Amino acid sequence: MKILVAGAGAIGMLFGGILWLNGGDVILFTRRKEAADTISREGILIEGEDGVQKASPPCTTDPTELGDPDLVILCVKSFDTESVARMLHSYLTNHSLILTVQNGLGNVETLAEIFGRNRVIGGYTTYASTLLGVNRVYQAYSGVTVIGHHPSTETSLANILMVAEELTRSGLRTLRVDDVYPELLKKLVVNAVINPLTAILGERNGRILENLSLQPLIDQIIEECIIAIKELGIVMSFEDLRMSVNDIAAATALNKSSMLQDIEKGRPTEIDYINGVISRILRGLGIKWSVNEVLTTLVHGLESRTGLVGVKKPNN
Repeated sequence: MKILVAGAGAIGMLFGGILWLNGGDVILFTRRKEAADTISREGILIEGEDGVQKASPPCTTDPTELGDPDLVILCVKSFDTESVARMLHSYLTNHSLILTVQNGLGNVETLAEIFGRNRVIGGYTTYASTLLGVNRVYQAYSGVTVIGHHPSTETSLANILMVAEELTRSGLRTLRVDDVYPELLKKLVVNAVINPLTAILGERNGRILENLSLQPLIDQIIEECIIAIKELGIVMSFEDLRMSVNDIAAATALNKSSMLQDIEKGRPTEIDYINGVISRILRGLGIKWSVNEVLTTLVHGLESRTGLVGVKKPNN
């Protein structure tokens, strides 16, 4: 299976590197010329407990060089989903499957609108990596990628199984579930806790568990998420979500969240697709200035310190 990884950030490089190291037929696409040139010249360097591994997949900024991929794994930021998808659409054949492992809500729906409901697979990943340089990442956690049916898609079970088996065979442990939508919402809650708190405090993931003064705040974030998610048709328990937050934060304790990395690098964050989604649902219910809305505003405040403006906000 020929695989295109769209995005050469922390997760894109980690996925592309792992696939290449395990014999996968993979190419990376990025809109950043510096990243494409450096990866093409020096490879991807993946740091881990066992040292540094070097992977040398091709990387390009030119969509005409992508060939004919069977699978596209979208690893770009949520606010770039539509623009990157429309850029790639003309260069992909109708048989290419599109898998999203991105943070936040709305990506599956956007991709289904562009590529068609029968080609898109919803998913998320608990693999964690920190970007150390243009072509260097630290693999903080070897997790699992979860994929499956989504209410906005009609992708066949055979194709979803094929993708899960191929990714697992190529070094990315992948689990297929019957309905990925509740799993995406659970991951949304985990991100709604870990990402803004680590970004605001400037701490790695594990520190939010060690800081006992944050525990009531974490509980309030989760409780608000439960209210919002119920409006989306899914009922979740506080205990289950609290356990998921604790487990992921502990497992990725040494990792810097993607939102913290964005703030440190002076890049826009995905806050509007995570806590922003929750706060907009709550406002629709008459709940103004929820904790999630305050966190969204504070992260926007951090963004404004570096002059970040003009990021397209989601409608949902």
